[in-house]
Amino acid sequence: MVADRTAGRCPSLCGCGAGHPKEVTPLAVWVSGVLGGPGQGNSMRRDSGASAGNKRGGYWGGMLFGLLFFAVGAAFLLLSVIPNLWDALRMRDWVQVPAKVVAVDLKSNNTDDSTTYKVTARFSYAYQGQRYTGNRVGIADGGSDNVGDWQRDTYARLKGQHQTRLWVNPDNPAESIFDRKLRWGLLGFKLVFITVFGGFGAAVFWYLFRKPKPVPPGLPAWQARAEWVDNRIRSNARSTLWVAWGFALFWNAISSPIPFVLPGELAKGNQLAWVALIFPLVGLGLLVWAIQQTLNWRRFGITLLQMDPFPGAIGGDVGGVVELRLPYNPKYRFRATLTCQHVYTRRTSDGSETVRDAKWQDEQLAEVQPGLHGTRLRFLFQPPGDLPESSAGDAGRYEWTVQISASLPGTDFDRSWEIPVIENAGPQTARERIERRLVEVDPLVLPDAVVRIRETGAGVELYYPYLRNPGMALGTLVTGGVFVGFAWLFHAAATKDGISDLFIGLFAAVGVLIILLGLYLAGNSLRVTAGRRGLNVERGIFGLRLARHAATDEISAIEKSIGMQSRQGNRSRAYYRIEVRTRDGRRITAGNGIPGASRVDAIIQRIHQALDLPDRADTAEKTEARFEETLTTVSAAEAMAGQDHMNRVRRLISVAAGVVFFAVVIWQFRDVISRLL
Repeated sequence: MVADRTAGRCPSLCGCGAGHPKEVTPLAVWVSGVLGGPGQGNSMRRDSGASAGNKRGGYWGGMLFGLLFFAVGAAFLLLSVIPNLWDALRMRDWVQVPAKVVAVDLKSNNTDDSTTYKVTARFSYAYQGQRYTGNRVGIADGGSDNVGDWQRDTYARLKGQHQTRLWVNPDNPAESIFDRKLRWGLLGFKLVFITVFGGFGAAVFWYLFRKPKPVPPGLPAWQARAEWVDNRIRSNARSTLWVAWGFALFWNAISSPIPFVLPGELAKGNQLAWVALIFPLVGLGLLVWAIQQTLNWRRFGITLLQMDPFPGAIGGDVGGVVELRLPYNPKYRFRATLTCQHVYTRRTSDGSETVRDAKWQDEQLAEVQPGLHGTRLRFLFQPPGDLPESSAGDAGRYEWTVQISASLPGTDFDRSWEIPVIENAGPQTARERIERRLVEVDPLVLPDAVVRIRETGAGVELYYPYLRNPGMALGTLVTGGVFVGFAWLFHAAATKDGISDLFIGLFAAVGVLIILLGLYLAGNSLRVTAGRRGLNVERGIFGLRLARHAATDEISAIEKSIGMQSRQGNRSRAYYRIEVRTRDGRRITAGNGIPGASRVDAIIQRIHQALDLPDRADTAEKTEARFEETLTTVSAAEAMAGQDHMNRVRRLISVAAGVVFFAVVIWQFRDVISRLL
């Protein structure tokens, strides 16, 4: 389960800190159906007695369903994993004695998909003058399996041997064992069942026993959500903490057998097995993330947002106060970001996914004041009046979220809240109460790495330098390098495993194209000069200059749109693009990669003044993203190409490359997968 593909009540995996009435997790959908939720057709005409009976039956059905899954995980834990660990612990004090190998055998069980093995043996030994017979070979001496090569390797060690050594319990000499080492690969395989089955059963129990916060009757429609009743809105920190640990444990349980299976695959000459190391490395990263979330929670705890005014208003004020458990320091800089995004479900080739498409975003520095617990943060935004309000629906919903972050000594602060923002919100009194004491952030204060603005004698010059998005460029280069690396591994194994040259060529071609795109992101600059004579735009790509010009009387509009979006869980980071439209249909990029709608508006106003154009009210302003959400790298290439049909071609290529990649990896690891299953 992926965090951003799940939506529903906050304790699910969405991690947003609030409840979503319409979009729920598959678990919630199933349990809701079992518990006798609202049906279709004539189901609404059932009498209350029948409805109560259905709910009771659904409750016990859900309990039975969860119990079955939980029992599987508990059985592996109580009957296998814990006894094995206890045996390994108590066998540390056992002593070795000489023994005679009476018999040894390797039994195999062939099925259509795989072959399992079980080594059996019988030993004869003496301890303190008494003769004993033993037949325990290993700690996990149960049924047959094919996890690793322990069964066959142990048989090879005993076959043809007449003498060996056994570990004997000095307190009970009749108890002995040949190999007292733990089989970590098999133990990890069992942990998969414990985590997946037991965890799912526990999640069903939690859903059945949870008690949602009651909502008082008679409240407005927007306040029907329990999280928005008392203007004390919780952040997403607690749900993110649970998601981090749950996902980290789940992923590491799934990938735990790989380090023990990998050496055997490499010994067989399967060099493609190195690819499997990606999974435990990702698991390590998830574990670090979970630890960071834990430290963050211990430092800041629950952070409540009190809106001022409540609720926020479309075309009015959206503000609030956050009290932090942090010693006051006026030098701290907290960035507040307000985002309006459309959240909807989109069908994909493998099911569906939840899409978060930012429609508007702005940011500012929050005011830092002494507070009740150390530090108080204030923010105040004025979103335009043409944006949608907070809503919910089957086809999608609109979310308004506030994110506040800061780099601090020790653990950084990063929290977000989903807040109510509606039309006709009533009197806007926030500005009068705080008497304009908020920090007025110059929207043009941008890092020089993003844009450099200077006045010239003829107008204004904007320079967007090289490496203005280094993280995006590096990520794209790494992705391309991974594809090229896979192509090299496939080429190395092509002769042995019969991999088609078409697959190898496709991976290499995709990798080279992505690397070129990463080089473009790192090595392009943009210089925009606006004056009474018109607009001059010069694009630089590693020294190559591409110039465009538009006279003032040719310009019909200057528009802003969201060109790129980055995703992290349920959060969106929007980057605006400025386009100049001419009367002959040309579109000239005059800026990109700019965070914050107010900054973009101020830059457009500067260009308007320099060009001496009519008032901006006569110019179209598009705050809605022009193109459908795609990967960040695809969006960047789209801005470079400027053609919609290229976006569709790239999407098809990405899907094809993904299908081919997973098909080849699954084919190469078919032996490993068959062992694990």
